[in-house]
Amino acid sequence: MGGLQEAKSSLKTGRRKGLVSSDLIPPPPCNHFRTWLNFKMGTQLARSIVDTRPQQLQRTLSGRSVTGAIRFALVIALLLVVPFGNAYASSSNSAIYSFGAKQPLDGAVPKGSLTYVNGLLFGRTTTVTPGSGDGVIFHFNPGNVVATYSIDHVFTGNPDGENPRHDAMTPFDGQLFGTTLQGGANNTGIIFSIAQTGSPSSYVALTNLAKATGDEPHSCFVVANNIFYGMTSAGGDHDGGVLFSFDPSTSSYQPLYSFGQSTGNEPHGRLTLDPNGTTLYGMTRKGGSHGLGVVFSIDTSGNNYQVLHDFAGGNSDGATSDHGYLAQAGNWLYGMTTNGGPSNSGVIFALTTDGQTFTLLHTFGATSHDGKNPYGSLLSFGNQLYGTTANGGDYGMGTVFVINTDGSGYARLHSFGSAKHDGAKPIDNVILVNGALYGMTTEGGTYDQGSVFKVSLN
Repeated sequence: MGGLQEAKSSLKTGRRKGLVSSDLIPPPPCNHFRTWLNFKMGTQLARSIVDTRPQQLQRTLSGRSVTGAIRFALVIALLLVVPFGNAYASSSNSAIYSFGAKQPLDGAVPKGSLTYVNGLLFGRTTTVTPGSGDGVIFHFNPGNVVATYSIDHVFTGNPDGENPRHDAMTPFDGQLFGTTLQGGANNTGIIFSIAQTGSPSSYVALTNLAKATGDEPHSCFVVANNIFYGMTSAGGDHDGGVLFSFDPSTSSYQPLYSFGQSTGNEPHGRLTLDPNGTTLYGMTRKGGSHGLGVVFSIDTSGNNYQVLHDFAGGNSDGATSDHGYLAQAGNWLYGMTTNGGPSNSGVIFALTTDGQTFTLLHTFGATSHDGKNPYGSLLSFGNQLYGTTANGGDYGMGTVFVINTDGSGYARLHSFGSAKHDGAKPIDNVILVNGALYGMTTEGGTYDQGSVFKVSLN
């Protein structure tokens, strides 16, 4: 049992046990007190910078009680003029909206991420509550979530779509464009649009997808020269999914490339457009030499498909990228896999755009409180990358984390499940709005139907 978990158990049962920590050392400057306090108490809760002390240097302070350590921390906090409550600010309830709160019908179980346009955050859910349904589109003002939360569209299946999945809707020309996994004329998904005002009457089902030309899309689009590019997880020549183009001005859909098992198939993520405007990068969940997915590049014309990296799993590689996309910075691509690494709990990796250099930046699950199994993508901001894991953390319900692009500075910013109404199990991306990360969880919240969360970086 980890140090903090053991301490909690001891407090519940009236027993006093030691904390896992290092020898007591003078505290750091005030702006790093929060991290220092957590290190003293044997946890990374509310951590604002990474602890680089080697694991083997930590040892049990058997002669010090839990209450003694807390008294010591209080004294130091007062001396530093740092309010004690702030030390745990990032480990408190992060939920700012619990799905199921709006009556008589609300969205439930979101599996995607949010889009920020015109001061509003838009999102989708895969189903509804109470009962069962086909999902909703919603929006809210992040400055006053409860008062402004509004449902813009309720999916109805056929001829409408149903079960919108991952990624964020794509803003373009005053509209938001997205996909559904199912529904439509063939029950294999559609492409839709809705006005960026959220007007319910503006919703339009634009294209019904079909198996022959690609169906069951999980994510949305990247835009190049006013043309959308996306992927489906199934259909096409080999029933392994297709890469397609879509002209929003005419609703013209064109399959460009059919995925096959040997070079990667079943993509669930979004494409990334190189600054050159013609090269697309992506990942597949399956296929390749080891059946664990690949990283690839291809032209916007659908030609010059190239496998840049073939995931092999094991200690030194990732496996199964699920629905994440690649974040690009210069000649480097950054991504995550759900599995692989020494603990088979997923990895963060960096890969040059020519495929020549692959390196692991972090392997999840190496410590007892680390996050595990990321399903989504990384948010690139400056020299830092932000993301989520679906499992792991202090309560086993997932995490929000940050890491530098060189692999240093890894820290958990939030562990889900720390409070009764907190969210749990995030499986998609975060976005940065006004100094805070916003995202959604598939479980947890007041009604256990998922939540919208906010993690402040200030």
